[in-house]
Amino acid sequence: MTDSTIKEINRNTVADSIESLQPIEPPVCKYCGKQYIQQDLKFHERTIKVWSVPCDCLDKVEAEEQRKKYREKLLERYQNANIGERYINTTLELLAKMGTENVAEAQEYVKNFNPASGKGLHFIGNFGNGKTSIGYAIIKKLVNKGFNCLSTSWNELSLRCHYAKSYDTKETIEQILSDVSKFDFVMIDEFCPNCKDEKEIILATELIDRLYRNNKCFLVINNPCDIQAMKQVPRFGKALDRIREQTQKLIFQHESYRK
Repeated sequence: MTDSTIKEINRNTVADSIESLQPIEPPVCKYCGKQYIQQDLKFHERTIKVWSVPCDCLDKVEAEEQRKKYREKLLERYQNANIGERYINTTLELLAKMGTENVAEAQEYVKNFNPASGKGLHFIGNFGNGKTSIGYAIIKKLVNKGFNCLSTSWNELSLRCHYAKSYDTKETIEQILSDVSKFDFVMIDEFCPNCKDEKEIILATELIDRLYRNNKCFLVINNPCDIQAMKQVPRFGKALDRIREQTQKLIFQHESYRK
């Protein structure tokens, strides 16, 4: 028996097997109920009957599963960026429709974002006028583009450092500051160190100095009274000067939207 004869037998065997597997009754799509369509399939000079799918239900299901997986992965990255549940659905587009100040500048910043540029933002305004919302919306946009971001408040960060020092936890203040400076973009909300606490002054200046030295992109959010208080402390002069150099200042003048 020659090789060509063996190949011919194998092909015929495969064709017979495929044809024998075809059900007598046409199957139906389990999603929409449409009957499969029987068609002829040429297989090595033989014609066999096969059932073809009459709909795109399976493609839609697979696409939906992919979207779900992407959404779950995105939500996980939002959580890693410390985005609160309240801001999960906040977007720059939504804030623009609401008439929130400085959204156009925020959109331009995201569009041209380059983590190696070291360019940041400084939001100044009274409470309730959208500063934090825009900050979270910026982070979401950057996370969607694949950048690693972190959002934190000054109170959250300072407490974490306090516990690291006072309760002999596994992490140190140096590790905390080092971790913060590894992100592509960091938002520091309510940056208002206690100007009467020498340890907070040192920590705040070290944080800004670390971000500045590493040429990191960051967003600092302040109320006007915070700026005035820090200006009264000579040691804050260096930090404020570096924030001024590293960031684009945006003033929020609207009164609280909560009113």
